[in-house]
Amino acid sequence: MAKKNNYDPYRSQQEAIRKAKGNPNKNQHHKKNNSNYGGRDYLKEKADIKASQKERERVKLPLWLKICLGLLFALLLTSLILRLTVYKETPSPLLDSVSSLLLGLTCGALFYIRQFLHKKKEGKIYGLITIALAVFCVIYGGMGLIGLMNALGVM
Repeated sequence: MAKKNNYDPYRSQQEAIRKAKGNPNKNQHHKKNNSNYGGRDYLKEKADIKASQKERERVKLPLWLKICLGLLFALLLTSLILRLTVYKETPSPLLDSVSSLLLGLTCGALFYIRQFLHKKKEGKIYGLITIALAVFCVIYGGMGLIGLMNALGVM
């Protein structure tokens, strides 16, 4: 019987797709009944994955800390918006001091969370960010406190 030379690009494309998919029933027996096909222990791997996921769980913050953080961010955002829009023309040392103090308190709260609640975190970048938060807390908190005392006439 003679071979026909009718080339159909659609048929060859479908043939290539079928070959690429392979046999869907092939090598399925290792997934059934927790068998140890291929020398791998699938139950142990699943247990290791679950253990690593538990290790990476997010730290649940206490409710009081969430409320304090939300309040600090809202007050900081409000003071910065007021300082940069409404009171842009008239300098207000009281508002500048309050916004610096709020920024210092926010950095301090974030430092507290990173240092004392996230015990499992390690690394150079994590340490640098924690140190930067502590430094910003001291600098902005001190500047805001001194400015607030000057604005109120205590110093």
